[in-house]
Amino acid sequence: MKKIAIVVLLFFQIVKLNAQSPHLSGKVEVVMATGQITCDFILSNIPNLGKDYQILLNKGFNIKAIKDSANQTLNYAGFYGGAMRGEGLTYTPLFKDSTMVNPVKLHITYTGAFPIYTDTLNFIDFKGLIAFNGKTMRATDQSKWYPIIYDIKNDKLIEQMTFDIQVTSKDAKMIFVNGDLPKPGPIARFKSNIPIAPMLFAGDYNVQKTNGALFLNTQMNDKQLNVFEQNIAEMKAYYYKVLKIPYNTKNVFIEHAPVEKFNKGRSWGFVAFPTIAFAGIKLGDMIDEEQHKLKNQNDYPFIAHEIGHYYFGNVLQPNSTLFWFFLESTAEYLSVKASEEKFGKAFGTKYFEDKGKQLKNFKAKPLNAIKEANEISGTYRYSYGPFLLRGLEQSIGEQRTFKFLNTCLIAKGELTDYAFFKRIALKSGITQKEWDIYEKEFILSENAVSLIK
Repeated sequence: MKKIAIVVLLFFQIVKLNAQSPHLSGKVEVVMATGQITCDFILSNIPNLGKDYQILLNKGFNIKAIKDSANQTLNYAGFYGGAMRGEGLTYTPLFKDSTMVNPVKLHITYTGAFPIYTDTLNFIDFKGLIAFNGKTMRATDQSKWYPIIYDIKNDKLIEQMTFDIQVTSKDAKMIFVNGDLPKPGPIARFKSNIPIAPMLFAGDYNVQKTNGALFLNTQMNDKQLNVFEQNIAEMKAYYYKVLKIPYNTKNVFIEHAPVEKFNKGRSWGFVAFPTIAFAGIKLGDMIDEEQHKLKNQNDYPFIAHEIGHYYFGNVLQPNSTLFWFFLESTAEYLSVKASEEKFGKAFGTKYFEDKGKQLKNFKAKPLNAIKEANEISGTYRYSYGPFLLRGLEQSIGEQRTFKFLNTCLIAKGELTDYAFFKRIALKSGITQKEWDIYEKEFILSENAVSLIK
């Protein structure tokens, strides 16, 4: 396989309060037949957070040992584990019964075994699940398959890091860690000098390539690949035009079998940038080769949503109380705008009419009253949140709404809470009077859906 340079030019990529990014090195072994993962990692160049940090690992892992920078083994009594943060258990190194100050480097070895979902499936599949399906396995940053640092004071997960790791999987035909190229198994080494959140995808699959992307575990013909790539290029060009920030990353697209039972027609996707993964759908089936387009108009916003996460999820890495709003509601709103550009304004009108019917009895908690990120439910983040952004567009116009989104994207190192929302709105040129009217009509309403014209 010829090497393809995956250029990851990420504008304002890393939201950092510290100049340094962590570095992950070591080995990981994956046994596809049993679902076992064993890691021997050194986490170095850890930002100096004093005592205000935790180490997160997936709750399915058992730690064998953790050593400090002097390679001294720390007893389990020297760690406190048990509190959950997302999919991870939290661990805090102790020194003389107090949190270790600025550990600099930690050597962590751990192992865990995870279910292999074939005939019996899980009740839910999501990005945070370490998923074995008998053919492939995937583990993303959200699953905490590698040690992640939590910055307590600034309420930030430091998921992106440089890495140099060796992956062994005796029964894997191909192995991929995003930030590098897919490589044949059973042993492969992966490096990235650019901080990125490593996602692991291993198993029995092939690699396809175009000038602009890689496709893993897909079976598209040349015509299908060409149409798919043209649609992606179209979406990227539109986002660049309206958001004024180039989209210069070559994506990696993955098909993976869901480990949850999907009804016919259901599909799902997630992003671990620059990788975009889809479940429950074959990308080639989306393509009408004769008409040289996507068969279903609704597939366009579905893909555009994931492409939009380059901006909201990567250029801006949300955190704090409005994490889900700035991650998912923004990407969904952008997907509607991209579809309006493709199909006309009538697309957006119908989209919000249809969503409005679904949200007829939905009572939303105002954004300024959100105290915890998960108060923004799936319905809120994917369906109701876009109405709030449509309301902003209705209040100040399309171009000024894009100016607001651009101002969000170029903000650095800020908590994406409600104060951020308001501050960025005013900074982008929205007047206090305009904000007050918008806030009263849309934010403070229990259901902004009825106000969209």
